[in-house]
Amino acid sequence: MIESVSLHNWKTHADSRLEFGKGTNVIVGKMGAGKSSVMDAICFALFGTFPALQARRVSLEEVIMSKPNQAEEAMVELAFSYGEKKYIVERKIKRKGSSEAKLHCDGKFVAGPKPRDVNEAIEKAIEIGYNLFSRAVYSEQNEIDAFLRLAASERKAKFDELLDLEKYETVRANAVTAMNQLKRIAKERKGWIAEQKKMILGQEEEKLLQKIRGKEKESVSLQEFAESRQKTVQLLLVEVKQLEEKETVSRRLREEASEKKAAAMQIEKMLQEAKKEAGGKSIVEIEKRIELLEKDITGEEKKGKEIEAEEEKEREKKEALGKEAALNQKKSAELGEQLQELELLGAECPTCRQKIDAKTREQLVQETMQEAKKAKAEMDKALALEAEASAKIAKLRAEARETKKAVEAAREKFLREKQLLGSLQKAAEKERQMNRLLDEAQKALKTLQETDFDEKRLLLKRRQSIEEKSAIDSAKKEISANRQLLQEMNSLLERIEKTRKQLQEAEKGIAAMEESSAKMDCFVNSLVAAQNELRETLIATINEAMHDIWQEAYPYKDLVSAKMDVGEGTYELKAKERNGKWVRVEGILSGGERSAAAICIRISFSLVLARNLGWLILDEPTHNLDSTAVQTLSKMMQLHLPSLVDQIFVITHDMQMRKAASASLYVIEREKGEDGISKPVLAPIEE
Repeated sequence: MIESVSLHNWKTHADSRLEFGKGTNVIVGKMGAGKSSVMDAICFALFGTFPALQARRVSLEEVIMSKPNQAEEAMVELAFSYGEKKYIVERKIKRKGSSEAKLHCDGKFVAGPKPRDVNEAIEKAIEIGYNLFSRAVYSEQNEIDAFLRLAASERKAKFDELLDLEKYETVRANAVTAMNQLKRIAKERKGWIAEQKKMILGQEEEKLLQKIRGKEKESVSLQEFAESRQKTVQLLLVEVKQLEEKETVSRRLREEASEKKAAAMQIEKMLQEAKKEAGGKSIVEIEKRIELLEKDITGEEKKGKEIEAEEEKEREKKEALGKEAALNQKKSAELGEQLQELELLGAECPTCRQKIDAKTREQLVQETMQEAKKAKAEMDKALALEAEASAKIAKLRAEARETKKAVEAAREKFLREKQLLGSLQKAAEKERQMNRLLDEAQKALKTLQETDFDEKRLLLKRRQSIEEKSAIDSAKKEISANRQLLQEMNSLLERIEKTRKQLQEAEKGIAAMEESSAKMDCFVNSLVAAQNELRETLIATINEAMHDIWQEAYPYKDLVSAKMDVGEGTYELKAKERNGKWVRVEGILSGGERSAAAICIRISFSLVLARNLGWLILDEPTHNLDSTAVQTLSKMMQLHLPSLVDQIFVITHDMQMRKAASASLYVIEREKGEDGISKPVLAPIEE
């Protein structure tokens, strides 16, 4: 029994845990809510795969949650019991790195972390593999009526696959192949014996000896021919070597002349570009321009230094005048204060306490006022001179900037002229190099003309040497072939006697093969009989289950039973009318009635093929069913089916199927439009 499953970052489930019980467990929710994901997780926890993954409709990485946030790994944990033991299997899938799996039994570690080890341990523990689980236990969404959708020619093979009967067909086919192979080998060996006997009678020893002597004489003549032609080849090779040496020299001279001409043309192109850049000026003219520019730069730099010196003098003068103006300003202020004191002075001097008359005080006031005027006049003069110095400094700075610009412009022209001079000097050197290359190319062509190389003669001698070598090789090959033939003929003489004995043993072996072939034929017939008997037994058992289930699952009274009828090369589902007549389901049933029949088939398969496991998973079983059929199916799953199957899982969007729950009822909620996560909510079971 499956007790619980936990999903972490599995598809749209962030952290979901569902607990199940014995009986019918219903998972209901809207399309895209994440219902089927729960069953996929259970299948993956058990076998490391599930139908969509096995069929490559989804990749392993796509199982990891990507919305609303992308996760780096997903995890499923399944707790189940089988027999008297309790198991917990945990599997992790990672975007980066290998997947991991662990299996515990009764609290003890059993297998892991390799997923394959866990797969093998679980299949051994529950005595069922993925193929049988996916055929008999797990009915994938929209695959309930897959058997009925098959063509008649495909249905038998699919049905035999579901019942594991294709193994018998494979063994039978292999046995037939082996039997036919024995017959073929026996026939081939009989033919070989006949040919060998004919050969032994047709080949006499004297004739073989005559052929051997003729081939030996022929080989001697061929050897003499090859030795005589070898001398001619040696002379030809010497002459070919001499001509090839001249050919090498000729090719080298031709390539040298071509390379030097090409280099000269490239240099000439560079010369044209350099002359174009110079604008027709000569090296002497450019050197004179450089000399004049150097003088201009020197003059402007000297002028700039003179301006800087004059500016420094004016700055010093300005500072002195500023200080002088400040002193006179201070002196003027002090005299003003003295003047105020004199005007307020009484009849007695505050310093010496002597009597001061009005005349004396007036005289002191006049003298102080004269000194104050003089100080102010000197201050105004100093400020005026300071302003003149500031104006002159500004003028000198402007002249200095203009001088600096003139120096920079002259230097820029100087650098351009220097670069141009360098280009022309390099061009002159390149021109000399070009003339030298042209001279060397002319010399190479002249030397080439003086070489007495004859290309036609070289080709002729090469062809002659090849022909001579070919004649020698042919003679050697014929000699080698004669040697091999001689060996074969001598061996044949030895084999004739040996073959006589082997033929006698071979005839005994053929008799044994024919006997084995007859026994194999009996085995094939027995295998076919056993396959048919097993098929009939399984079909009978399934039909018994279908009869019981039909009474509970089919909601109407027009059809009272259903069965699987084995025809000639096909399987047909038939329904029994009230009058006792059996009719083909394909011919009379509507889409909903076909779906009800398909559910009966699925449940029957589970009861017959996976009886020990006691699980059944149906994904969207109400496809094409009307409300009455859904109500009947719901009632059957709640009340009747748990007595046949220990644990049933129903995944559906049909709210009527909530009434099918007898163990647990989960509603999967998800805000799909906002890329929300799936949330399983345990709901109360309806009575």
